[in-house]
Amino acid sequence: MIKKTCKPILIGTRKSPLALWQANQVNKKIKEGKLIKIQTTADKFINKPLSEIGGKSLFTKELDEALLNKKIDIAVHSLKDVPTVISNKIDLAYILPRSSISDVLISKNNITKLTDLPFGSKIGTSSPRRFSQIKNIRPDINIVTIRGNIQTRINKIKEKNLDAIILALAGIKRLKIKVHYAILRSPNFLTSAGQGIIAITYLKTNNEIKNILFNMKNYPVTYQARAERAVLEKLNGNCNSSIAVNSKIKNNKISINSTVYSINGDSFIKDSINGELKDSYALGHQLGENLIKQGASELLKNDSH
Repeated sequence: MIKKTCKPILIGTRKSPLALWQANQVNKKIKEGKLIKIQTTADKFINKPLSEIGGKSLFTKELDEALLNKKIDIAVHSLKDVPTVISNKIDLAYILPRSSISDVLISKNNITKLTDLPFGSKIGTSSPRRFSQIKNIRPDINIVTIRGNIQTRINKIKEKNLDAIILALAGIKRLKIKVHYAILRSPNFLTSAGQGIIAITYLKTNNEIKNILFNMKNYPVTYQARAERAVLEKLNGNCNSSIAVNSKIKNNKISINSTVYSINGDSFIKDSINGELKDSYALGHQLGENLIKQGASELLKNDSH
């Protein structure tokens, strides 16, 4: 039985429609929360690439500060937006099922494959991983940096005269956005570590919150999150890194796949590892080590677009 708190749990969230949807899903599970909307630096400068304004930590910086200053009890994030290195006073928890991990192509002419786009097409994305994957498949394609919430990015197909954009399917499904899309299949489009996972951050010293979250823990998602982030951790991955990581669980075993790309996508290294679910973090680290031995660090040395 989960002990009820005598006051609402203060849930910190960004203000975007997707962030609010995610925070509300957490609130439905916890059943005793109050949303606290916080604007992050990343939301203030949506016309600049993240790499120019400080990286992915700008999605979480203000929420982390609110946690550390005890203005909120927990914060809700898309896990793929949480930096690999976080404050040693903060921990991560996962209580909700994982959504789709896929990326999708949304094109103005309902084209379903990157290979079918006209020569020299313009595709909108702000992701270094997607940049490298697109260039690997279609070196002729021109990449246009776009940021903003999901609907804003969809609107930019017309506004910037783009041929297509690439988005995460999870956000489209969560917000029930009606748009024609085509799923970009693996292995050529392995997605980001933690894609489709909703993460909760909290203070390690807050035992009451820790106990509540522990009793609601989604174990499969927790193992996947640890495994995938362990690969990034070993590779020193950051917001400029073209790294793809996915994992699958079956019969108490976990398989982890990762691909590391050069900036322009003309070369890549990929590997995989399998093992016991309980060893997910160690397996992720081992996969990262294996990739380094094959030259991944060299590919990532100049990871800036």
